[in-house]
Amino acid sequence: MAAPPPIATLGGPAIAAPGTSELGLGMGAGMSLFDRAHAGGTGWTGRYRHGLSDALDLGVDIIGVQHADKGTLGGKLALRWALAPRLRLELGAGAADDSEGKSVNYDLGIVTGTRNAGAPWNYYGALRIAGAHGFPGDVCCGAGATGTSAPPNSFLAIATLGTEARVSDNARFIFEAGAGPLWVHGRDEVGKAFYLGVGLLVNVGAQRTERAGEDALPHSKPDCVQRGESD
Repeated sequence: MAAPPPIATLGGPAIAAPGTSELGLGMGAGMSLFDRAHAGGTGWTGRYRHGLSDALDLGVDIIGVQHADKGTLGGKLALRWALAPRLRLELGAGAADDSEGKSVNYDLGIVTGTRNAGAPWNYYGALRIAGAHGFPGDVCCGAGATGTSAPPNSFLAIATLGTEARVSDNARFIFEAGAGPLWVHGRDEVGKAFYLGVGLLVNVGAQRTERAGEDALPHSKPDCVQRGESD
């Protein structure tokens, strides 16, 4: 099937703050199941995001997958939009080169979760759809695939649950798993896709400090000013 984009959420709803960057590295395993066939593999993913504003960051994901004696290398350009402190929208578009052919792909996701600064654990969930359109291996950039047939188009929907384990103010370990239906052109049956992964996220650059209650209470005036006003 045509290779989808990187689909790992790799963290909760926060985005990179303006002028800072987020670096990530993950690894895991996945499987697709159909009534008369199945396939599995292992892979790695890398991430870079840079904060554009309080609501937007932009970056890239890359992925490498090994399945049986074949492999896939892909990447996507991704935009993340913070709709609310605990809600994030993600848009991505990319391409992949697979042993069976090449593909262009896209995804759309929404992420929610806890954001308790300093807590040892935070939790998140995501819903994501992703699709890929296949092309023959020799469509461009050399004939990396055998033959000239295109891999069948694919589409999947993934629900993800994950947790962040705090390492420091700027780093956290990630554990996540996802599952959902998978459609492949030419197959009447609906397959099932699963994955399980771990990762590490590191924030680079000046960090904004968030103090509990800072926005909830008005700023107090110095005692000397208060005494002057009372006199």
